[in-house]
Amino acid sequence: MLPLLFFAVLGTWVFFQAFRAQSINVKAAYTVSDALSRRGGDYVTETYMDSMWKLHRFVTDSNHDTDLRVSVIGWDPDDEEYYVCWSQARGGQNALTDAGLDGYVAAERIPDLPAGEALIMVETRVAHEPIFSAGGDLAMWFEDMVVSSPRFSAQLKWSSNGSDNGAVSCF
Repeated sequence: MLPLLFFAVLGTWVFFQAFRAQSINVKAAYTVSDALSRRGGDYVTETYMDSMWKLHRFVTDSNHDTDLRVSVIGWDPDDEEYYVCWSQARGGQNALTDAGLDGYVAAERIPDLPAGEALIMVETRVAHEPIFSAGGDLAMWFEDMVVSSPRFSAQLKWSSNGSDNGAVSCF
């Protein structure tokens, strides 16, 4: 009975660690989303995006690189469709495009949005490898998405250098 009990406890520990890693990834996504939503009228820059990615990596404490994608989404009332204002990715992700956004809209993962407002969509991915495995590759990816709205302005603006020169906004 002792070996059976040992393997039951070991299996329980492995499942607990997986759920813990997924929970931490969700919390990290909410942390990044909240920081971005409080950005106000300042531009999001390359440096700021890099710091958000470092924050996500720090909070998740993963042995692997994590992925982070931040996209700002607007609504076009004339064409009655969502569009990507700007998107930036760090890690292994690619920036979101309008074609990629269609999948989220079809799956009803984007909430209704009035004209003149924008949404911040934060997507995170983190790899998790169990401490113990019975052979084989048991690594899995946890993916989460958080959608929020800017708190202190109508939109979140992007500028690679922090100035109006080359800045991207929704409207």
